[in-house]
Parts: sequence; C-alpha cells; structure tokens
Amino acid sequence: MAIFRLAKADDIEAIARLTATAGSGLTTVPRTRSEVTECVEKTLRCLAGDPTSHRLLFVAEHAGEIAGISSIIPRLGVDRPFYSFKRSRHTRHASRPKLTVTYETLQLTTDFDGYTELATLYVAPQARGSGFARLLSLGRLAYIANHRTAFDDRLMADIRGWFDADGESPFWTHLTSKFIDVPYDQADKLCMNDGHFIDQLLPSLPIFLNLLPETVSRCVGRPNDNSAGAVKLLEGTGFRRTDLCDVFDGGPSMVCETDRTLIARTVTAVQGVTAAALQSALVFGGQGADFRATIGLADWGSQRVSRDVVDELATEILTMARIDAEVMP
Repeated sequence: MAIFRLAKADDIEAIARLTATAGSGLTTVPRTRSEVTECVEKTLRCLAGDPTSHRLLFVAEHAGEIAGISSIIPRLGVDRPFYSFKRSRHTRHASRPKLTVTYETLQLTTDFDGYTELATLYVAPQARGSGFARLLSLGRLAYIANHRTAFDDRLMADIRGWFDADGESPFWTHLTSKFIDVPYDQADKLCMNDGHFIDQLLPSLPIFLNLLPETVSRCVGRPNDNSAGAVKLLEGTGFRRTDLCDVFDGGPSMVCETDRTLIARTVTAVQGVTAAALQSALVFGGQGADFRATIGLADWGSQRVSRDVVDELATEILTMARIDAEVMP
C-alpha cells in the first residue's frame, strides 16, 4: 500500500535519485542533491513555523521506496510576485466603412498572488499507471483539509504547457524568449529563486496575439500531451480552467475554492474497521510531520475502512473522503 507523507531529511538521497530521471521541461522538479536538500529544508522550516519558508514537499512511498513527489506552496506572492498572462478578447468596429476586427491579447498579471498552489508533481517512469500520481495529487488536498487555517481560501494549479515532438515550446520560442534572452530551462530555474526579472523584462502593455505566429495562439492554455490525466483529475475534484496561463510555456492555470474540492466536500470521520469495504476512498490522518494518507477500500454506509488501511496509517484519528466517480462534479 502506497503512503503519502511529508518529505524528511532521510529522503534526500532517494528523492535525488528519483528526480534525476526527470525529462526536459520539468523545470520545477528539484533534480540535484543540493536542490532536493533545499526543498526539504524549506519544508522543515515551514513545518516549524518559519514565515520565510513557503514550500511543502511530499513523497509517495511504497515498500520503503519513494515512487514520486509533489508539493504545496501555501501562499503565492509572499516572497516574490507570481506572474501569469491573462488572455482577453477584444472587438472593435468602424462605422465608415463598416468593418469589424476581433483580436486577443495577453497581459502580464499577478492575479494569483495570495492563492495556495498545488505545485510540482513527478512520478518515476516505472511507477506510472499504478495510482501514485493520483495519490500525490489528492494527498495534497487531504493535507490542506487537515490543516485548513494554514492555507488560502483559493487554490490554483499550473499545468505544463504544450511542447512539440522536438521538445520545444512554440509559446516560449515565438513570444517569451524575445524578451528573456536565456534558454527556457535556465529562465524557469531563475524564476524559482527570484521572479522579479519577469516584471522587469516582459512588456507591461498588452501583447497582441494576432501579430504573432498562429501557433502561439494555439498554445495559450493548451496542456502538454502528457498532462491530460492531471487535468482530468483536477477537473474531477472541482478545479476549472481560467483565462490565465503560464508566462513561459502558455500552460493552463486551474482554480478551485479550497472548501469546494471533492475532498473538502465529502470528508467524514472514520468510525472503525469493516470487512465489507467495496469502494475506494482517500483515508488520512495526523498533523504536521506525522500526517499520512493513502487510497484504500471503505464502506461508506458505515463510514468504516479496511483493516490494512488502519494498520498502515497507524493513526488514532482517521478521516476519509470520496474519490469515486459518482460524486464527481
């Protein structure tokens, strides 16, 4: 049974080995030992109440092996602005002669400042298709539900944008790179540490999409081909797409009210153990570093879960939430 929990210092070497396999474009994934160490240290400081630390790193573990990671940024814009492009549609009319033109623009914005972000998610190639991505994604919502006051009333998630068969982002190539003259990976790494250069280099005035190659418009809000599952999962938990996108690859930004996620709406206390568990549930418990979550079988009629779930989580007070299709929005 896979367990979702916070990363700790003892995990650094295992996480670094895992993320070394991350492909190009996954620039928010910490790949080197020093980057992983920094993320874990930020997590520990955040748990200790350090107001300057704004990241929680989680792992999914099975049989003592770490199969993937995900993270939460409790509040965006605290240490630096969080920039996005906002897509707008405009129509203008001329009376003489009677002509109409419709066009779209992108405007740099910090609309997501203050939101809680569901951030990085990465699963080892050999572990994909085994439910780890689902646990790593939903486990974050469970953690938020168990620590509600530590997070904002609004959640957002940035989805990786579309890349072509050569691993290139047309959005970056034809738009953003014209203002930020460094390679894509380097720019995204710089943004993780200090994003002020975005505001200093990107235009503050609207960018007219009709002046750019059509491929740029097609990339705005378009998820990567490998992100279809992530989008579907978030939509199933209550997230919706917006008119905002990532400034580097044009990937879609999704939002949901924190108390309106599927997990928040269906959370209920576990009443005990059952031998007749027929439905899947997200089961979780514990506070801070002791938090644990897993996906196991439950009986919703009696609000009980299977014995192996109770034994695995080893927490006195457990909560469960629905993840089955019948309650999907």
